[in-house]
Amino acid sequence: MAKGSNVRGETKKQRQDAFIEGFLEYGTIRNGCKVARIDRKTVQRWNAGDDAFADRFADAKKEFGEKLEEVIVGIVLDPDAVKKSPILAITLLNANLPEKYRPTAGMVQEDTARELLNEWRKVGKTNARPSEQKEELGDPVENQLTEILKRKGSDDTDTGEEGSR
Repeated sequence: MAKGSNVRGETKKQRQDAFIEGFLEYGTIRNGCKVARIDRKTVQRWNAGDDAFADRFADAKKEFGEKLEEVIVGIVLDPDAVKKSPILAITLLNANLPEKYRPTAGMVQEDTARELLNEWRKVGKTNARPSEQKEELGDPVENQLTEILKRKGSDDTDTGEEGSR
């Protein structure tokens, strides 16, 4: 048996190529290993000790991710499909415009909005006479804002604020 080959007579490079091809087709290490007829520990060993393989594997991961993205973008661009699966559209917005659409950005904005509303209420109570306050703030707007905050607060069980529920 030649140096670097296995029982089946395949070289390490041939087994790596088979793994990469399997990974590109199926997108998982498990299925890449099935195609190459190797175990997961072999991939881990190659990834840790073979820089060329590690680079190829990283490229394969990106390529598979882009392949998935192309499929998802195709679905999202179909108006009928988006109606059936709006989460795909939201996910792509999160990925491509994270500063605007990431869920964590919304939490910061919600807290900021709550703090701003509380400050407006304080200023309104101290600077306006009761009759002027009603005209300036307008009960419907204040009630709407309070209702919105109550609804948001009911989804957030760990705020500890009694007034927001």
